[in-house]
Amino acid sequence: MKNFIFKLIAFFFFIFADLSANESIYSVKDNQIFFQNDGNVLELRDKAKKIAFQNAFNILIKKILEPSEQSKLDSVGELNIPSLIRDFKIVEEKITDVNYSSNISVNFNSEEILDFFKDYGIRSNILVSEDYLVLPVFKKFNTLYLWEKDNYWYDYLRDEYDELGLLKLFFPERNHMNKLRISAKQILDKDLDPIKNFLSFYKKKKALIIFFQEDYELNLNRLESKVVTMLYSDSSLETIELFQEKEYREYSELSNARLISKLTINELQDWWKKKIDSFDTISEYASTFFLRLDSSDLRNNFSVEKIIKGILGEEEFFFYEFDDKETVYKVVTKYTIDKLNLALESHSLELIESGIEGNYLIVTSD
Repeated sequence: MKNFIFKLIAFFFFIFADLSANESIYSVKDNQIFFQNDGNVLELRDKAKKIAFQNAFNILIKKILEPSEQSKLDSVGELNIPSLIRDFKIVEEKITDVNYSSNISVNFNSEEILDFFKDYGIRSNILVSEDYLVLPVFKKFNTLYLWEKDNYWYDYLRDEYDELGLLKLFFPERNHMNKLRISAKQILDKDLDPIKNFLSFYKKKKALIIFFQEDYELNLNRLESKVVTMLYSDSSLETIELFQEKEYREYSELSNARLISKLTINELQDWWKKKIDSFDTISEYASTFFLRLDSSDLRNNFSVEKIIKGILGEEEFFFYEFDDKETVYKVVTKYTIDKLNLALESHSLELIESGIEGNYLIVTSD
């Protein structure tokens, strides 16, 4: 009995703890501002802040809103963007007699943002992916590069990657040991065992193979660039469509590798957003299910509750029952189980049927 009371007290201590969503989604860094110096430092700084806030908001809505939802902002009128900001920081500032420049990072208040969207009937997609291990294979003039220092395709992709975005990418370090673990030739030959073993070493489940090729056509005096992206998942490979096709080609006089890397990363972010949207089954009526957790592990329960509540919000996830054996939550949501499981992939969790009647689910972990 004493153990049960202790668990109950601990449970309610946990239940009222902070259950906020992934705050990194609402952060915007490297917000560069540049304009002419017209004389007043305070006015320059205030002008820079206003521009930085607007730029950061534009970046945020592009990150978490589909184009159809973004268009709804047109009817809102003038926005009070500072009221949606938790804090900001002037990371760098340079003032000369001629120019003013600054780098301002902005952290939005997730609750204010979501309440604002809710007031105007705007749906946001804030499901963060699990880590996709990146294998950036580069072929130039019949020479393959992967972990070599000359693989500037690796550098360009890593530079363009936004770690605060919804799509999470993992870039293994370029070193001698990784050369021994897997080669560019094995990847292009679609040798699945080395890919599987490489993922297992880094404790990842999925990989994105981003193949970039540059060939010089001497007779036409031009450079041909090609990008092909493949997804490794569940012991199989499939080519994914970026740029609205399975293969991207470009012809130019000089290398456009850096620009193509930027376009590729943007396409991958859009690919993830479309993947989220493909599971979206918003309907007029919400469905209800009950989540069963083992009361003997309150710390794990708190972690699971925090994760799911971060996805669904306060209004869709409720404490329902609690005793010394089982903790039950009631979930009322318009999300499908498939979409919730897509969101839970990044936490190595999955909702499955519990085997008893009444629409009860349990959580399993990898």
